[in-house]
Amino acid sequence: MHDLGGRQGFGRVEAEPDEPPFHQPWEGRVHGMSETADVGPGFRHAIERMEPAAYLTTSYYEHWLESIETRGIEHGFFTREDLAAAAERIAAGEPVPQRSDPEAAREARAMLRPRPQSTYTAPAPRYGVGDTVTVVRVLPAGHTRCPGYLRGAQGVVERVHAPMPLLDVYESQDGLVRPEAWYTVAFPAGALWEVERPGHTILVDLWESHLEAT
Repeated sequence: MHDLGGRQGFGRVEAEPDEPPFHQPWEGRVHGMSETADVGPGFRHAIERMEPAAYLTTSYYEHWLESIETRGIEHGFFTREDLAAAAERIAAGEPVPQRSDPEAAREARAMLRPRPQSTYTAPAPRYGVGDTVTVVRVLPAGHTRCPGYLRGAQGVVERVHAPMPLLDVYESQDGLVRPEAWYTVAFPAGALWEVERPGHTILVDLWESHLEAT
């Protein structure tokens, strides 16, 4: 349900002029928790496993909170019963727990600054600039960075990038690092959707596992 790109019936994406970073204070707290609480990898995969109706009827930062709770439970940091009991205590008037951790705050700020880029070793790229490639039709059952609307589409490699960990594997297999080459691939917009004006090109970054030779 999370992969809504290219689907019909959801209307246009309406930009909110001068949109604030957070619409409610709790959203900022959830963002801070996500940046500082180590509850294991799989941030997006946890959101993608939400029950479809729950996903569609909850907000962006509610999805983030669900991810924190799901990963915390699955990695043994707390239980669903622990969370329910804490919610009951706070609803009954117990003060919300507070913790000041200057080191965690320093690390969170450092994440927002430029950092040295890691380098990875992987087999040589199978494709080069100008090669025509096809997006695989069968995507993995777990997390994938390949948009569903590209399944079976043909594109042309515009750029070849140095290897990076395949996030499909990292998210779905508890942080497993498996580097691969990745590519910027160009697709004619008209080959993906009905468009009012032809000539637009869609550029998508895809890992080697998402592609096959045409």
